[in-house]
Amino acid sequence: MAKRNERNILFLDLNLYTKTYTPHITGLTNQLTLDELMKKVVALREKNLVNVRIGTKEPKELYIADMKYNRSTTTWQLLINIVDTSLADEVHRQIGGAASTRKVNSKTDDVGTEFSSHVIFKGSKQESTVYLALYEQTPNLPVKLIARYLNEVLKRVAREYEDEFKIKHPQNILDEKGKPKTIRTYFKCHFNGHASDQFKNDVDNGEFNDIKLITGEMSKVEGYDVQKHSQLREVQIPVKIDKVALLKAGGNHKWLSKFRRGVAKDLGMQELKVSFKDETDASHTANIDVDTGMLVNSEKYVKKVKISDFSEPLTTSVDLIHKPIIKKMLEHI
Repeated sequence: MAKRNERNILFLDLNLYTKTYTPHITGLTNQLTLDELMKKVVALREKNLVNVRIGTKEPKELYIADMKYNRSTTTWQLLINIVDTSLADEVHRQIGGAASTRKVNSKTDDVGTEFSSHVIFKGSKQESTVYLALYEQTPNLPVKLIARYLNEVLKRVAREYEDEFKIKHPQNILDEKGKPKTIRTYFKCHFNGHASDQFKNDVDNGEFNDIKLITGEMSKVEGYDVQKHSQLREVQIPVKIDKVALLKAGGNHKWLSKFRRGVAKDLGMQELKVSFKDETDASHTANIDVDTGMLVNSEKYVKKVKISDFSEPLTTSVDLIHKPIIKKMLEHI
């Protein structure tokens, strides 16, 4: 549960890329910038098409409660809310109070507890696939769930503006009438976290258990046939851990960075999966993006700052962007 006078803000990268429903096509160029795409999300929200329901037995509903663009900071500011029906009824009681001060806030099955998270994207008018993102950490609205929600919204944007998301087939294939064939595209996103100093320290002072190279590009596997082997999703390659090499590199983290920029990139891998024990003997696992060194779709070990000293107590949810929170978040852009 969020505290009344502080919030943790995580530093992330928003990765945006173009996908298609047409099989066997990858590596498409983004046709829109973040600013152009967000304007379409604004239009979709104005049509009341951004509410997404997840689950059936104990459903959750996510929606963009508020959304603004700030020209002076070139940032998109989103307030994403979740209504969660799976949570137990809250019980409140006055400290030191009589039994009569104990109150159970009962709710029906179709009513949930609501939570909010402010998210800021640093916009750009130039072509890019990666944008800085700040995320107000909310336990009931983790970054993976936000990515899942945004991906559904982005698919709805592509359906709503279908003609604008049609592009010529990259292989210049013609249809039955001899005209250039088109394919339907949509945007997809995920978040990578900026690694914290704590991650570096724990890796350096700990001990590797296991390291694997991972790629979802199955075409790299000799003999792979997309028709015959459609059930295969990724390849994992175990890495031998050489303690002498770790010492020569100057420590675990330096060796890991060198290995990522060298062998992992040379082989065209997408991620490094690292399992290690820290100096307290606690086990940890992290997936590292090979290109950037960022932590893939994770909140653990991500760089963060604490914002506090608000003039009024904060609530678990708001229906409009809360300016005091946004103001303190922008101080870290």
